[in-house]
Amino acid sequence: MKTIVTNLVRAFREAVADSPWMSERAKRAARGKLATLAAQVGYSDRWRSCNGLEIRADDLFGNLQRARQFEGAYKLQRVTNPVPNGEWLVTPQTVNAYYNPVLNEVVVPAAMLQPPLFDPNADDAANYGAIGAIVGHEIARGFDDRGRTSTER
Repeated sequence: MKTIVTNLVRAFREAVADSPWMSERAKRAARGKLATLAAQVGYSDRWRSCNGLEIRADDLFGNLQRARQFEGAYKLQRVTNPVPNGEWLVTPQTVNAYYNPVLNEVVVPAAMLQPPLFDPNADDAANYGAIGAIVGHEIARGFDDRGRTSTER
Protein backbone atom coordinates (compact mmCIF):
# COMPACT_ATOMS: atom_id res chain seq x y z
CA MET A 1 0.00 0.00 0.00
CA LYS A 2 2.83 2.39 0.83
CA THR A 3 4.36 1.61 -2.58
CA ILE A 4 1.11 2.59 -4.26
CA VAL A 5 1.07 5.91 -2.39
CA THR A 6 4.74 6.55 -3.24
CA ASN A 7 4.10 5.83 -6.92
CA LEU A 8 1.04 8.08 -6.98
CA VAL A 9 3.00 10.96 -5.43
CA ARG A 10 5.72 10.38 -8.04
CA ALA A 11 3.07 10.53 -10.80
CA PHE A 12 1.75 13.81 -9.38
CA ARG A 13 5.30 15.18 -9.28
CA GLU A 14 5.81 14.23 -12.95
CA ALA A 15 2.46 15.76 -13.92
CA VAL A 16 3.45 19.01 -12.23
CA ALA A 17 6.84 19.05 -13.97
CA ASP A 18 5.23 18.40 -17.39
CA SER A 19 2.43 20.89 -16.92
CA PRO A 20 2.66 23.69 -19.53
CA TRP A 21 -0.06 25.79 -17.87
CA MET A 22 1.55 26.09 -14.42
CA SER A 23 3.96 28.91 -13.64
CA GLU A 24 7.36 28.06 -12.19
CA ARG A 25 6.22 29.55 -8.87
CA ALA A 26 3.14 27.29 -8.82
CA LYS A 27 5.26 24.27 -9.75
CA ARG A 28 7.67 25.03 -6.91
CA ALA A 29 4.80 25.30 -4.44
CA ALA A 30 3.27 22.04 -5.69
CA ARG A 31 6.60 20.21 -5.48
CA GLY A 32 7.04 21.50 -1.92
CA LYS A 33 3.61 20.31 -0.93
CA LEU A 34 4.21 16.89 -2.48
CA ALA A 35 7.59 16.63 -0.73
CA THR A 36 5.96 17.08 2.68
CA LEU A 37 2.82 15.02 2.00
CA ALA A 38 2.44 12.31 4.64
CA ALA A 39 0.58 9.07 4.06
CA GLN A 40 -1.03 7.43 7.08
CA VAL A 41 -2.07 3.87 6.29
CA GLY A 42 -3.88 1.33 8.45
CA TYR A 43 -4.14 2.94 11.86
CA SER A 44 -2.93 5.96 13.76
CA ASP A 45 0.38 5.93 15.56
CA ARG A 46 -1.33 7.83 18.36
CA TRP A 47 -4.18 6.20 20.27
CA ARG A 48 -6.75 8.25 22.09
CA SER A 49 -6.87 7.71 25.83
CA CYS A 50 -10.15 6.71 27.45
CA ASN A 51 -8.91 7.59 30.94
CA GLY A 52 -11.80 9.02 32.88
CA LEU A 53 -14.47 6.93 31.16
CA GLU A 54 -16.13 4.75 33.76
CA ILE A 55 -17.44 1.39 32.51
CA ARG A 56 -19.34 -0.95 34.86
CA ALA A 57 -20.14 -4.58 34.05
CA ASP A 58 -23.64 -4.30 35.55
CA ASP A 59 -24.74 -0.94 34.10
CA LEU A 60 -25.30 -1.01 30.33
CA PHE A 61 -27.56 2.05 30.26
CA GLY A 62 -25.24 4.01 32.53
CA ASN A 63 -22.25 2.97 30.39
CA LEU A 64 -24.02 4.34 27.30
CA GLN A 65 -24.79 7.61 29.06
CA ARG A 66 -21.25 8.00 30.38
CA ALA A 67 -19.78 7.09 26.98
CA ARG A 68 -21.95 9.73 25.27
CA GLN A 69 -20.91 12.36 27.82
CA PHE A 70 -17.26 11.37 27.45
CA GLU A 71 -17.47 11.57 23.64
CA GLY A 72 -19.33 14.88 23.76
CA ALA A 73 -16.71 16.41 26.04
CA TYR A 74 -13.95 15.10 23.76
CA LYS A 75 -15.59 16.60 20.64
CA LEU A 76 -16.11 19.93 22.39
CA GLN A 77 -12.45 19.96 23.45
CA ARG A 78 -11.43 19.32 19.81
CA VAL A 79 -13.37 22.41 18.70
CA THR A 80 -11.43 24.66 21.06
CA ASN A 81 -8.00 22.97 20.92
CA PRO A 82 -5.88 21.76 18.00
CA VAL A 83 -6.04 18.05 17.18
CA PRO A 84 -2.81 16.43 18.37
CA ASN A 85 -0.45 15.39 15.57
CA GLY A 86 -0.92 11.78 14.61
CA GLU A 87 -4.51 11.58 15.79
CA TRP A 88 -6.94 10.62 13.06
CA LEU A 89 -10.36 12.07 12.38
CA VAL A 90 -11.76 8.55 11.82
CA THR A 91 -11.32 5.09 13.33
CA PRO A 92 -9.35 2.32 11.59
CA GLN A 93 -12.70 0.57 11.00
CA THR A 94 -14.00 3.46 8.86
CA VAL A 95 -14.27 2.81 5.13
CA ASN A 96 -13.36 6.32 4.02
CA ALA A 97 -9.99 7.78 3.13
CA TYR A 98 -9.44 11.52 3.51
CA TYR A 99 -6.99 14.35 2.94
CA ASN A 100 -6.21 16.52 5.96
CA PRO A 101 -5.16 19.95 4.63
CA VAL A 102 -3.88 21.25 7.97
CA LEU A 103 -1.35 18.41 8.27
CA ASN A 104 -0.96 17.82 4.51
CA GLU A 105 -1.65 14.13 4.92
CA VAL A 106 -3.65 11.40 3.24
CA VAL A 107 -5.23 8.89 5.63
CA VAL A 108 -6.24 5.40 4.49
CA PRO A 109 -7.89 3.44 7.34
CA ALA A 110 -7.35 -0.30 7.74
CA ALA A 111 -10.95 -1.07 6.74
CA MET A 112 -10.07 -0.03 3.19
CA LEU A 113 -7.17 -2.48 2.99
CA GLN A 114 -9.27 -5.43 1.91
CA PRO A 115 -11.02 -6.56 -1.27
CA PRO A 116 -12.48 -5.13 -3.38
CA LEU A 117 -10.47 -1.97 -2.64
CA PHE A 118 -7.09 -3.57 -1.95
CA ASP A 119 -5.68 -7.06 -2.17
CA PRO A 120 -1.93 -7.61 -1.73
CA ASN A 121 -2.22 -10.77 -3.86
CA ALA A 122 -4.09 -9.08 -6.70
CA ASP A 123 -2.64 -7.75 -9.90
CA ASP A 124 -1.19 -4.24 -9.58
CA ALA A 125 -3.72 -2.94 -12.11
CA ALA A 126 -6.63 -4.02 -9.90
CA ASN A 127 -5.15 -2.29 -6.84
CA TYR A 128 -4.29 0.91 -8.72
CA GLY A 129 -7.75 0.93 -10.28
CA ALA A 130 -9.48 0.57 -6.91
CA ILE A 131 -7.54 1.93 -3.93
CA GLY A 132 -5.16 3.85 -6.20
CA ALA A 133 -8.02 5.88 -7.66
CA ILE A 134 -9.23 6.72 -4.15
CA VAL A 135 -5.79 7.72 -2.88
CA GLY A 136 -5.11 9.74 -6.04
CA HIS A 137 -8.40 11.55 -5.50
CA GLU A 138 -7.41 12.39 -1.92
CA ILE A 139 -3.96 13.63 -2.96
CA ALA A 140 -5.62 15.82 -5.59
CA ARG A 141 -7.62 17.50 -2.82
CA GLY A 142 -4.37 19.13 -1.73
CA PHE A 143 -4.36 21.02 -5.03
CA ASP A 144 -8.03 21.87 -5.53
CA ASP A 145 -9.55 25.30 -4.93
CA ARG A 146 -9.44 24.79 -1.14
CA GLY A 147 -6.43 22.54 -0.66
CA ARG A 148 -4.01 24.66 -2.67
CA THR A 149 -4.30 27.45 -0.11
CA SER A 150 -4.26 25.26 3.00
CA THR A 151 -1.61 25.47 5.68
CA GLU A 152 1.37 23.24 5.04
CA ARG A 153 3.38 21.34 7.61
